[in-house]
Amino acid sequence: MAVREGREVAVSSQPKRVLVVGMGVSGRAVCAVHLKRGARVVGTDLAARERFGTALEGLESMGCVLRLGMHLMDDFLEADQIVVSPGVPLDLEPLRAASEAGVEIVGELEWAWRQTTTPVVAVTGTNGKTTTTSLLGEMLKNAGQRVFVGGNIGTPLSQWILEGGEADVLVLEVSSFQLDTASTFRPRVGALLNITEDHLDRYDSFEAYIDSKFSMFQRQTPEEIAIINLDDPVCRQRSAGIPGRLLTYSRSLPDATAGIQGGVIRCAIPGMDPFELKVSDIPLRGVHNEENIMAAVLAASLMGAAPGGLRETVRRYRGLPHRVEWVRCWKGIDFYDDSKGTNVGAVVKALENFDRPVWLFLGGRDKLGSYEPLIEPLQRRGRGVLAFGESAPRIREQLERFVPTRSFPDLEEAFREAVRQAEPGDVVLLSPACSSFDQYESYAQRGDHFKRLVAELSEPAATD
Repeated sequence: MAVREGREVAVSSQPKRVLVVGMGVSGRAVCAVHLKRGARVVGTDLAARERFGTALEGLESMGCVLRLGMHLMDDFLEADQIVVSPGVPLDLEPLRAASEAGVEIVGELEWAWRQTTTPVVAVTGTNGKTTTTSLLGEMLKNAGQRVFVGGNIGTPLSQWILEGGEADVLVLEVSSFQLDTASTFRPRVGALLNITEDHLDRYDSFEAYIDSKFSMFQRQTPEEIAIINLDDPVCRQRSAGIPGRLLTYSRSLPDATAGIQGGVIRCAIPGMDPFELKVSDIPLRGVHNEENIMAAVLAASLMGAAPGGLRETVRRYRGLPHRVEWVRCWKGIDFYDDSKGTNVGAVVKALENFDRPVWLFLGGRDKLGSYEPLIEPLQRRGRGVLAFGESAPRIREQLERFVPTRSFPDLEEAFREAVRQAEPGDVVLLSPACSSFDQYESYAQRGDHFKRLVAELSEPAATD
């Protein structure tokens, strides 16, 4: 039976004094909603006013008090509620003081979730969240449902609330940072794709990061559903303690709700029509994408999508840029952009797609995880590692004993070396295992730079 009913929860009462920490898109939306409801709102951000351009003018005209380039302790201690934007460090001294004083502190996701009773499907995990969330949204739209897709991607849920959006289902990508400040958030259907080391520059330990990912499942009731990847060892180990109804998927274990047998993806939820699709009919290539598809099919089926429509959606879906995206073949060398591969686990998955020699670009702002999981796949497939940016010395230190590794100040110099060394039949792969913020504004900007470098390669001379 499909799960479509909404939550029986009341919209949270309106606090009189609200402080919003972080004035990005989601923070501005939270401010605007509270202002419309008559609250006294202070918005604070350590960034200077110049960074926001004209984005804050509308809030000021509505009466919002802005503290830019600073945080004032009194703002934190005098608030009835503090709403924290995603990514704001939770160890800020004013936040600690406010918490000790009994002020309610909630994250943007938690706050927005309290404002609606529309059923939520949430997708989390270290890698594959955006692809799975996007595909799931397409599945439900093609099933005739009104769907909002957003959260950690695209439009924040708070912006949808501000705009008075209407939907049959909310499909949300959810990050660990959002879950860290979500005390009651629990989705009608939640999918956990995988957990590998990431954001260890933010968390005290890998175990703390795992706890963050699992937190939304620990709050589920037996009426709510958790979808878990059994091929991920961390997910498999921790899934036994989930209180909600558990559905699973696996490429190797026969007892999972969804799996792959004889080159066919099969999903069999008790009481529902089965789903089958040949892997060869799927344009979205890669082992990681087969896993993403199984998770999306399970979630969409639970929300009422029929197998026939799901098959057609998967057959048409081409994926998103910067995710093991083929760019060009030049002189027999294939170039792939996986700039979204911002942690080591993502790079391991990317390497699984190739049975040819790979020149791998690693680098950016280090997240302080170990690069050792790359040693085995690189020894099997790697021609060499070209490390660039801030993390290059640490990458070279950990890998050069096992695979040829050189360091470069930036991606462009590393790219020139790869072009000199690569031979016909090789793969040149940007899958950096690091964030982009040392030299780029985003992973997308980094990937676009890589694509430009590839496009600028001169065409081979014509032969008779």
